[in-house]
Amino acid sequence: MRKLPVIVLSLILLSALMVSGQPVEEGNAFMEKFIEAFNTNNYSLIEPYMSESLREDFSEDYFSEIREFTISNYGRLVSYRFVGNSSSGNMVKLEYEVKAEKGSFPVLLAYKNGELVGIALGVKAEPNPAGMVAMILGALLALGGFYVLKRKPSVPDLVFGSGLALALSVVIPFYGIVALMALHSQLLRAVLTGFLTALTVEGVKFYFSRSRDGFSLGLGLGLGQYVLLAIGTFVATNFIMQLPVSFTGPVYWAFLSALLFTAFHALSANAYSLHKNPYHLILFIAIETGALVLESTSGVAVGLLLAFIGVIAGLYAGGVIGGIAGREAH
Repeated sequence: MRKLPVIVLSLILLSALMVSGQPVEEGNAFMEKFIEAFNTNNYSLIEPYMSESLREDFSEDYFSEIREFTISNYGRLVSYRFVGNSSSGNMVKLEYEVKAEKGSFPVLLAYKNGELVGIALGVKAEPNPAGMVAMILGALLALGGFYVLKRKPSVPDLVFGSGLALALSVVIPFYGIVALMALHSQLLRAVLTGFLTALTVEGVKFYFSRSRDGFSLGLGLGLGQYVLLAIGTFVATNFIMQLPVSFTGPVYWAFLSALLFTAFHALSANAYSLHKNPYHLILFIAIETGALVLESTSGVAVGLLLAFIGVIAGLYAGGVIGGIAGREAH
């Protein structure tokens, strides 16, 4: 009879091992494909292991983004090690450590009723100032180019526009959170976020440009976004909060983005200041929305092409191109 508690305890432990053993085996199989998928950029290797809901959240586009970020900061993945597991109800969480060429990072898998429903990567960025410098140079080139070709900007309105950029940086990130909570489709999220962002930015520019030098205000908005916020974001994410945010990818896209959007902000605000025409507001909201949506869905190059069209539209709306043509005719 004394052996009964020992037998009961053994059965409990055995049943626990049987419950947790299957997710661990499935987790190990997934991690093998996970490493291969990241090294070969082949999303199809891990797709069959995920639940339907997870495949929508951890989509191929998101896989490409997180893979590029991981490979840029850690190099090729080498191996994995099972760390441990925990369970709560019908949820089992497995923790792994992935070893890469430049370090290691944790991966957490969540299984519910035997299905893989969650993946979390504990990756962090190494400080990479190249993109930040590229943004600063792009915004300053726009400022210098307009200074030479057009006129000297108003310093008070330049400072005011930079302050608006800092204020808007507090509000605009919430749009992405709202879109994430309200919509399931990634495309619809991008459209809602882009529209709300463009509506806010252009609405603020239109309102304040009516009584100020809109050209200088728009330039200040670009400088605030691509100089002040670029520096602040870089310092905060890399050295204070240590969040997985970095300026990765080709730096020329960061340079062109800062150059074109700074010019777009200046020229559209200049049109608002000169004409106070609400039709211009509708036009530039549509252009900025399209550029932001295309950047997040079809690639930076396509979005910047629409931003360039916005610059041309701003030149016409502000009478810059017409004025040049008039002077040449005389």
